[in-house]
Amino acid sequence: MKFSVHGPFRLPFHNRLINSAASEKKNFWEVVDSEESNLSEACGCYIFVIRKNSKALPWYIGLTTKRSFKKEVLGLHQINHYNQAIGNARRGWPEVYLLAKRTPGDRFARPSARAQGDIEFLETFMFGVGLNANGKLRNSRNTRFLRAVTVPGIINTPRRAPTTSERALRKDMGL
Repeated sequence: MKFSVHGPFRLPFHNRLINSAASEKKNFWEVVDSEESNLSEACGCYIFVIRKNSKALPWYIGLTTKRSFKKEVLGLHQINHYNQAIGNARRGWPEVYLLAKRTPGDRFARPSARAQGDIEFLETFMFGVGLNANGKLRNSRNTRFLRAVTVPGIINTPRRAPTTSERALRKDMGL
C-alpha cells in the first residue's frame, strides 16, 4: 500500500474563482501528466490548499476510488468547496496535491468498483492532519470525532501551556 505525492499543482483561477472552462481543465491535466505520464488517470487522495507566499493551508481533502483524479478533482461539487474556501481565505492562490496509489509493480493504481480501504484510511488520516493545520477544513464526512475528541498535547489541544505529562507523551510519541 504505497502512495506517491505529486504537486502542488496550481489550479486554473480567475477573478477569485476556479476557472472551470473545458480548455482550462484540459491545460491543467496536461501539466499534471507532464510530471508523470497518466497521473491524471490514477486514483488516491487529493488535498486542496490555498497558498499565500511560501505557506499553504489545507481547505478540502478528498478521495477517488471509482473514478480517476481527472474525473473527480475538478468536479462541480469539488469546485464549489474550493470556491467557498477561496472566499474564506481572502488571499492566495489555489493548488492541489495528488496522493496517487501505486501497485506492487510501482505503476499507478486504476480506479475500481472494489473497495479500496487503504485510500479511505489515508483520507481519514489526512483529515486529522488537515484539521490540525486548519480548523476550518471544509470536510464534514468522517471528521466528527477528529473535531470533537480532545487529547491535550496530541489532538485538539486547548490553548494553554502543556502539562508535564502532555509534554512527555508528545516527546515519547515523536510529535
